[in-house]
Amino acid sequence: MPPVPPGFREATFTSGEVPIHYVEGPRSGHDLVLLHGMARDWHSFVSLIPELSARFHLFVIDLRGHGMSGRSPRGYTIPQFSNDVAAFITAHAPHGATIFGHSLGAMVGMQAAGCGKCNVTALIVGDSMISPENLARSPYHSLFSQLIKLIERGGSQQDLTRGIGKIEILLPGIDEALRLEELAGNTPTVLAEWARSAHLADPEALAMSLDGSAFTGWAPQTILPRISCRVQLLQANPQLDALLSDADVQLALKLLPRAEHVKFPLLGHALFLQKPEPVLKEILRFLDHAK
Repeated sequence: MPPVPPGFREATFTSGEVPIHYVEGPRSGHDLVLLHGMARDWHSFVSLIPELSARFHLFVIDLRGHGMSGRSPRGYTIPQFSNDVAAFITAHAPHGATIFGHSLGAMVGMQAAGCGKCNVTALIVGDSMISPENLARSPYHSLFSQLIKLIERGGSQQDLTRGIGKIEILLPGIDEALRLEELAGNTPTVLAEWARSAHLADPEALAMSLDGSAFTGWAPQTILPRISCRVQLLQANPQLDALLSDADVQLALKLLPRAEHVKFPLLGHALFLQKPEPVLKEILRFLDHAK
């Protein structure tokens, strides 16, 4: 595992079902909970942590089945992830916390903010699906299908790094499949970090997203209108590999009582993972006004 940043500590929280690993920063301000995407872990936020930890009290969580958190057979639905997060916030931030989630983490954040089980004071949705069928239409369905096979094949982290680089996907407007190692930004270091976190992930969590069972209980028409806090929707470019479609943005803006939308025309779904500066700028602007 990568070392925790200076001034942070590692700990484990037990929600009653699975142990949840997290890292906690210094008490620099309001509580801010960071939730990563599929087959990632807390370290995916490392590029944002220095700036955010200077202004906020960070809790960076490994979702169940990821990182150093516990696994739960067939236990990877959005409500189950959300129950862990809601219990964590109730225990560690009883006066309320902001959530910033990316991809899977953002769906979990929306569920937590709308379930009424914890106090979410603001929510940032980082290029996440509102409609789960978007996954089947995206390059990530094929990507995750290939990634599951690589994880289940076993082998070293180095083997997984090489395998991830060879994963082939189709991008909008391009007729030929491209290997991940051919795409801009996917340096050997980036692929190695992806392999490190994927190596720790339970492949069943990916499989449940692919077969749709992860979205059992996910009801945006019910959940989103219940989110009373301010919400920021961060959308990648749909012409690249965004999971938050234009139609989903319009649906979310209709259902959410207090939402704003920011689109990044030059960024793909990874957002801050490869280019943190523009995303960090918008996050800080939103959080400064959300206080």
